[in-house]
Amino acid sequence: MSVVAGWLGVLLLVALSASCGHQYFFTGTEMTPTPNPSSSASTTPTATPTAGLVFATNRGDGTLSAFSRDLTSGALTLIGTTAVGAAAGPTGLALSSSNGFLYVANSADHLVREFSVDTASGALAGIGSVSDGLLSSPQRIAIDPTGSFLYVTDGSGATISQYTVGSDGTLTANGSFSSSGLVVQPMGIAAAPGGGAMYVADFGSGLVMSLSIQSGGALALVNSVASLGLNGPGQPRGIVVDPSGAFVYVTDSAGGVVSVFSVGAGNILSFLATYSTAALTHTPFDLALADNAAALFLYATNGAINTVSDFIVSTGVLSLQSAAGGLSGPQGIVSDPSGSFVYVANSATGQVFGYTVGAAGALSSIGAFDTEKPANPASAPAFLAITQ
Repeated sequence: MSVVAGWLGVLLLVALSASCGHQYFFTGTEMTPTPNPSSSASTTPTATPTAGLVFATNRGDGTLSAFSRDLTSGALTLIGTTAVGAAAGPTGLALSSSNGFLYVANSADHLVREFSVDTASGALAGIGSVSDGLLSSPQRIAIDPTGSFLYVTDGSGATISQYTVGSDGTLTANGSFSSSGLVVQPMGIAAAPGGGAMYVADFGSGLVMSLSIQSGGALALVNSVASLGLNGPGQPRGIVVDPSGAFVYVTDSAGGVVSVFSVGAGNILSFLATYSTAALTHTPFDLALADNAAALFLYATNGAINTVSDFIVSTGVLSLQSAAGGLSGPQGIVSDPSGSFVYVANSATGQVFGYTVGAAGALSSIGAFDTEKPANPASAPAFLAITQ
């Protein structure tokens, strides 16, 4: 056990050294779990009518920011912030398909917090929390398309936690998935659009896994593939699934690439190709697909070189077009449902950067939006969720 702990510590130090300390594997020390988050809101969201919502986890100070989103301009307006447990902890988050419930993972106190969402005002109400397991360091969250099951990757626990989702949005533990030698540091997780499967990027083993969802919500391994294909395991991190369900895209920070996999019968993954976003040292972090009226675009945040790369996607083939610069510690990224706007968590400035999607997917800035009021550059936003 001490050998494993030492290995994890070395990996954490290496990851922290990239991109001025902002491309990290999220983990934290054991802390006293925070009570029901409804009693610890730092700023109560106001009842301002909203057209759309964006949420950001602020790892630096243990909060969650809620923004309203103008559907025409794409501009964000901060509604408020809510405490979500230990600082240096908030990581992944996910909205239910109805947008009525929001779930937030905290890697420092190992809890997943549950909120109901008033989609008219953006107001959040804490409805409880569940323990993800002692020292599990939860990372990312994904919900199956039916809304029945929720899954959390556990970076230190070497497992994927399984939950059933109640009609009231609360979670009930449903065991965990592990597979000998395969799940070492699972990070990104994404659901198959048609249901029935989850895909996971396992940073530690360098594998990308296909997992089938059984009738009761338990996961079962279908197959696993080296993230860099014949070039061997790398360090897969972020993962998204093509709207068609036929392809899976993964960032690999060791290879400096986006890896593409095809999905065959029974959700079997097959490696297809890798595509560089710039250079081997760029440390690609997260991905978003923008299903625009003109084309399908894929965006990758590059932590070490502070850019967002833009690819045109055609039946799983990526064509690099351009890159947006001027960022500092870009991490999580999302697109709106129309594929017209893209938002990036800019960790080093405590802001969310907004962009319009133009010709060939080129990004044009619509502004930088502070995650807190007054502005707090140390809030360190990590990941984003957007209403559909």
